[in-house]
Amino acid sequence: AVARAAYDGACAALDATPGQLAVLGRAGVVDAGGRGLVAVLGALTGALSGESLIPRSSAHLKGSVHARVDVDGGEAVECDDVPGEEGGPAFEVIYLLEADDAAVTRLRARLDRLGDSLVVVGGDGLWNVHVHVDDAGAAVEAGVEAGRPHRIRITHFGADDAHTTSQRSTAPPRERAQRAVVAVVPGEGLA
Repeated sequence: AVARAAYDGACAALDATPGQLAVLGRAGVVDAGGRGLVAVLGALTGALSGESLIPRSSAHLKGSVHARVDVDGGEAVECDDVPGEEGGPAFEVIYLLEADDAAVTRLRARLDRLGDSLVVVGGDGLWNVHVHVDDAGAAVEAGVEAGRPHRIRITHFGADDAHTTSQRSTAPPRERAQRAVVAVVPGEGLA
């Protein structure tokens, strides 16, 4: 009953996300992390109850993920293609950062001015930084000023479309994933 209540609450919260963040509302999508949580809670509920849950949340929105979880361990996942939001930032910048709390507070403020979809998580001197920006160099420089960034990854949002659109029709179908792993660990920071 507790797992089902958590699943129902997560579905309701997910449905509200397009109204909570303008960029999601304009794109007609829900929060991806929230959608992932709904999938995990749905799988937990299905495994505990034996019922096959069909996600009722956000089915009408483009870009939602529809997952069927089989209690015997099989899983089929299907994703709708979502075109990039026109006029949005050109790059996604992700890096790990070694820095103290005060430097991270300043970094958050600077990155918030540079772009959107900002997420900075961690603690005890190690942080995971994610932001969407038009100036990827400025986002990395902000990390250098805050501490020591490493494992830097910069993705141009338009690059996938330009290089893969013509290959989609000739690409062989992907194999269905046979196993999925969700790791939950205790501890603070990036445990």
